[in-house]
Parts: sequence; C-alpha cells; structure tokens
Amino acid sequence: MGKQSPLLLVIKNQEIRDKLKKCNAAVMGVDMDLFYGESELLVVLANKDVPYLYDGSLVMGNRMNAAADLGVASCWIHRSKEEFESEEGRAVLSKLGIEGNYEGIGNLALGYAAALAGKASPRKEIYVYRV
Repeated sequence: MGKQSPLLLVIKNQEIRDKLKKCNAAVMGVDMDLFYGESELLVVLANKDVPYLYDGSLVMGNRMNAAADLGVASCWIHRSKEEFESEEGRAVLSKLGIEGNYEGIGNLALGYAAALAGKASPRKEIYVYRV
C-alpha cells in the first residue's frame, strides 16, 4: 500500500551510539556493550500510526541478506523497542529531529566475522505443517 512505515538510522556518531548502547544494556539490566563493539549501527524504526508497523522486520531481514551477499556479517540486536520507549531513546530521536510515533524494530550490528560461521543446527522435527 506504499505506506513506508520504516525509518532507517545509520549511526556513525560515537556519542549517539554510546547512548543507545547504554539504553540497550539497561533494558537487560547489564553493564556491557551488547552492540559487540561495532562502530556503526543500523537502527530500524517504524511508525506506530501505520498499520504495517512490522514491515520494519522485513527491512531488518533484507539488510541482513544484503550484508551477507557482500560478505559482511550482521547481528540483529533486539530491545530497540524498549530503547526508544525510554526517555533517553526519545531524547536521541528528538536531537536528530525525528518526530512522530516511532517504535524501535531492531538494531543491526555490521562487521566482519572473526571466524567462519559454524554448521547450522538441524531444523526442529516439527517445523512445517502441510495442510
């Protein structure tokens, strides 16, 4: 329907990345870098006023597929919803001039893997139901 609910933020600014890192860790109640030390972060937000809010999940998946195609590793880091519901997260959006009813869909760390990925786990026995 062309609603284009998602909004992508490419975070290269270390100060903003550190604020989001702190917000993300606070959601889990830990004091650590859950962004794996990556200096760049891709954040996907989506407008809650548009009925297709979770189109942002498709954006995340497509970014991950595109990264893999380029030989870049990626990791979906959750808790973005809670990050941007916090006062600190809202302040970051405000500082960037982003106004509206946005929900965090996900954070995406991008980089080069230190090692090749291991063998995938076997699929669970009951994964697909055919009716």
